[in-house]
Parts: sequence; C-alpha cells; structure tokens
Amino acid sequence: MRPDEYWKNFNLGTELDIAGRFLFNGLQAFHEMEHFAAEEDAFEFLYSVAVGVERLLKIAVILTEHDSAVDQDAFEKSLITHTHQELILRLRAKHDLKIPARENEFIALLGRFYTSQRYGRYSLNSVFAPAPERNELIKFLEKHLHIKIDVSGWLTITPNERQHRKFIGKVVSKIVNPVHQIVEEEARRLNIYTYEVDYRSKASKIFLSKKFDFEDEDILQAELITYFLSSEACGPNARLIRDRIKPLPFDPALEGEYLAALRSDRRKITVLDELESHYEDITNFKERRDLLEASTRENLDDGDEDEDIEEIEIDDGGDEDDR
Repeated sequence: MRPDEYWKNFNLGTELDIAGRFLFNGLQAFHEMEHFAAEEDAFEFLYSVAVGVERLLKIAVILTEHDSAVDQDAFEKSLITHTHQELILRLRAKHDLKIPARENEFIALLGRFYTSQRYGRYSLNSVFAPAPERNELIKFLEKHLHIKIDVSGWLTITPNERQHRKFIGKVVSKIVNPVHQIVEEEARRLNIYTYEVDYRSKASKIFLSKKFDFEDEDILQAELITYFLSSEACGPNARLIRDRIKPLPFDPALEGEYLAALRSDRRKITVLDELESHYEDITNFKERRDLLEASTRENLDDGDEDEDIEEIEIDDGGDEDDR
C-alpha cells in the first residue's frame, strides 16, 4: 500500500472516529444542559461540535481533492484553516453538497465562535461584550423555534427541554450526514475503507446509527432500572446487589434527582456529596466498597460468584483513608 493510500485509509479513518467523538461529546453536553444561562455550557457544546464538523470537512476535502499530482506541502498548508464555510465551498466545487439555509446559518455561527470567540475572554475587551457565544446560540434557538429564552430571572429561567434538544440534533444531522456521505462516496471511489468505524465507538452513534440526540439512552436507563427492580433480574450481579448490599438511606423525595444523576455526569456531583455524608455512618466501609466493586464486574459469572465474594476482605472497623 502506498503512503498516500495508507494515509487516507487508516490515518483519516482514525480522524473520522475522532470527529465523531467530538460530535458525540458536543451533543451530549447540550443534552445535559439544564438551562441556557451558563456561558460555559454554550462554550462546551459549540467547541466540541465546531471541532467535530471541521475535522469531518477536512477528511472529505482530502479524499476529494488529493491525488498524486498535487503539491503536497501546499495542499497540507491549505488545510490549516478553521473556516468551516471555506471548507464547504471546496467540497461544493466537486460535489452536489446542499445544506439548508438554517444549517448554513448554524455553520456560520460555529465559524464565528471558533475563529473569534473561543479565546475572547482572554481579552480585557470581553467585559464590554460578555457571553457572545451563549447569546448567539440563544438567538439562533429563538429565531428558529419561535420562542423567547430567559437567562436572567432565577424563577423564570428557561429550562433546556426536549424540543430544544431535538432541534439541535436535527440541525447538526443536516450538516454532518451529507458531508459523511461524501466521505463514503470518495472512499469507495478510491477503494479504501476510511468510513469504517468501530460499532462500540462514540462515533458509531453519529456515523452508523445516525442518531443526534440522547433520548434512546434515557429510555435505555429507565428500561434497565425496570429490569433490575424486577424478579427477572436473577443473575450474579443482581443477586450480589440484592442479597449482600444493604441500601443507603437516600431520600425518596429526591428520587427524580437520583435518576437524573444516573443520566448525567454533572448531576452526579451533588448526589456524590450526599453519598459522602451517608458513608460517614458506615462502619464496614471497605467491605461495602469491595462488594459494590464486585457487583460491577462484567465477568461475574454464576460459577465464580461465590469465589469472587469470598475473596473480599471483611473489615468491620472501616478505614478512614479508604473513603
């Protein structure tokens, strides 16, 4: 295999997976946003999506434009750009790439963020134009969803709801899918497999399943909880949790918050504080943690369950350093 073939097949294949991971992370960050007031939330979402789209566009450009006749140095220098719209224009020169007006507007928003806003707070002038990326994101949502988003009132602040998440997922999909289609077409033309990604990767959600929201993951969580609460859950992991581990006295009135913590890493933080307070009353802390760690093993087979549990050291006195 020639170096250029290896580059396009394997190195760009890795880049495709990386682009998919950025897109996954950005959409997940938006999914976990509770409201639109925090600048940090808007930044996290826009940064990850901007990087993911840029890297995907560059893969498509390389597969489309590069051949043995190009000046390699000049070609590589031409890729040193963060202008999403410029990369799209290069693709349109050889492909019938149609992106709707609304999505083009979002691409322009990503471009402004990535070229001029992402380092804006390192400048003193930022005090005169606070939260530009958050405000642009809000204006985009307000314009196309025909809503008004409040970020100032403590009691009236607009929550991030299903309609916002579905809308953003749809916008990103109408940018990503046609560009990914170009990657597939060009890879097949070149008889290489750049488009292949591991089905267990974050990128597979974006490029194989073509899912751009996290509703299925939320439903999966509810289904798994339903299963583990039922008598159908009779495997070694469920038996270990049910028979050997006494539940902590969490507050039934906060069950909704606990379920949200299972879905969101951010929501886990506040519940972890409560967990620490419960642990202060545990005398056999090490035994409990060892049992919990054993319960999470994917290979806790029926035949090995008793042996695995017997290996756990019992410590009735607990150890403050282990907490």
